[in-house]
Amino acid sequence: MASIIKRCDCKVGAWSRCSHSWVVRFRDANGRQTEESFPHNKKKEAKNLAVKVENDKQLGVYVDRKHSKRTFEDCWDEWMGFGQREDSSIAQYKSIYKNHFADMFGSRRIGSITPSDLIEWESDQKERGYKPYGIEGRKTVLKSFLKYCYEAEIIAKYPGKTIKVNGRNESAYRPVEDHEIPSTGEVMAIYDAMRPAYKSSVWIQAGCGLRVGEALAFSRSHRIMREGWYFVQNQLTTFGSNEGQGRGVYVKNEPKWSRKGRWVPVPPSVADELEKHEAFWEPWGEAGWYYESETYQGRHPSRTTYTSRWDEAVRKAGLSEKGYTPKGLRHYFASMAIAAGVPLYEVARWMGHSSTKVTEQVYAHLVDGADERITGAFEASLADAFRSRLQVVSDDAA
Repeated sequence: MASIIKRCDCKVGAWSRCSHSWVVRFRDANGRQTEESFPHNKKKEAKNLAVKVENDKQLGVYVDRKHSKRTFEDCWDEWMGFGQREDSSIAQYKSIYKNHFADMFGSRRIGSITPSDLIEWESDQKERGYKPYGIEGRKTVLKSFLKYCYEAEIIAKYPGKTIKVNGRNESAYRPVEDHEIPSTGEVMAIYDAMRPAYKSSVWIQAGCGLRVGEALAFSRSHRIMREGWYFVQNQLTTFGSNEGQGRGVYVKNEPKWSRKGRWVPVPPSVADELEKHEAFWEPWGEAGWYYESETYQGRHPSRTTYTSRWDEAVRKAGLSEKGYTPKGLRHYFASMAIAAGVPLYEVARWMGHSSTKVTEQVYAHLVDGADERITGAFEASLADAFRSRLQVVSDDAA
């Protein structure tokens, strides 16, 4: 049992009047004797601790108090070193901590953080003018960190339990808005304005749904595996030999969310574009990579370079005010696939989403009025191509 004593020469009867500290002595969950001191005028707090320690041990929720005295920053550093993370993810989390958590939480004791502190943090984020989906993403990171602290028995309670993300407990995904999806005419305008060596990348993303990193790691060897399809297994990371975010040129063979890769349909119009690319720019390397650095032979282009070329094309196309990013091309692909009647679970598989839940949250609202998106001959041709690929999938399954 926990006991409250004083280590002084004063008589026990005089403890309540002397100025020496109270000492709470108890055994932790592992049987080790532990002590904690309180000022002479904090006897009530000392008694509360003694009761709490014994209750927590009986309930099996005891947490070593010296851990809960660690700072948020100290525990964050430990969490960052836990498990395996890509260099790009580490850089992102460091940036999130520096810009969004450090000021409010960095020097705080991790055990002192309460749900009300997290509500205050969210209010501060809104007051600072951050976009809602950005705040949602950072809330998910914060929940993951606090859950680690709880499961690692650094804190006794999980303060993130009451945090809702998008009205739910976990997901930070948001529905894509119509203004984020370029029209076919706008996609073509960007294609026309793009530098010749990167033109095909526009339709690799818009016609096959690849992420920009996957498009920049496009290879002939994975294109010829199966007629009418492309096997997505490689992606360009933002970290590599140049050791800097956005400047890396390293290709890894594990696309986002999957170690197995995925098959995506290649419509005839996209296949024609790929043939044109190969006619002018011979694929390089053993894998037959499509895109090469403009400066260094035998090396992939960096994401920074591609972003510059993209911004240049958007500006020349007169679409700067639209704020389109390469991700808009994936949105276009999803929009056309849904308009073609491709089920959401198949769209999820083609796009490489971690689950159909992601696809439903981001794109399900596009199902209403999807047919209206097919407004011209090109869209109809693309939709027919998606439907034909879907039939091939169904036949294979049978």
